[in-house]
Amino acid sequence: MDINALNESKLGMFRQAIDKQADDEIKEQKSLIRERKSAAGAARAELDVREKLAKIHAEQSAAEAKFKKEFSRCDFEIAQAVRLHRKELIDGFFADIESELSRFSESENYEKHLKAAVAKAETELGENFVVLARERDVDILKKLTNREVRADRSIKLGGICALDESRGLFCDYSLDKALNDEKNAFSGRSELRL
Repeated sequence: MDINALNESKLGMFRQAIDKQADDEIKEQKSLIRERKSAAGAARAELDVREKLAKIHAEQSAAEAKFKKEFSRCDFEIAQAVRLHRKELIDGFFADIESELSRFSESENYEKHLKAAVAKAETELGENFVVLARERDVDILKKLTNREVRADRSIKLGGICALDESRGLFCDYSLDKALNDEKNAFSGRSELRL
């Protein structure tokens, strides 16, 4: 046996073992690269899906905000239209009442109303007061009472006000105040609120 041939044979087996080991390592590295590549692809795909979902959620939130704003605007406009219509109805209703009060102030019963108002003022203020009335009622009141009667431009519909100047007391029995009080009480009713 030749030593050179033996060495050559051993060298060949050694090369084969190294080549086999290198091939196995190459296969293993390729497998790792494929796994990493597929994991990176999966991560990239997952990131892409997340970005698309985030975009969809952002669009959904924007659409919801837009619809909420539009619904709020519509609700406001409806409430405003209802309030305006209700105000028109109330104003019309009280305009009718005001014209009824104007007709009443021209009737025979109006003088009785003035007499009752003076009597009520006497009960509440005593004897020392001045009667305030609209200008065209001054002559009627001078016939009904011995008190001083003055014209008051703030009284438009009729009735009287009584003023005790010495004590600083004032009572308003005018039809204007009665109408205004009723209008305020009517508008403040809970049944009329939105």
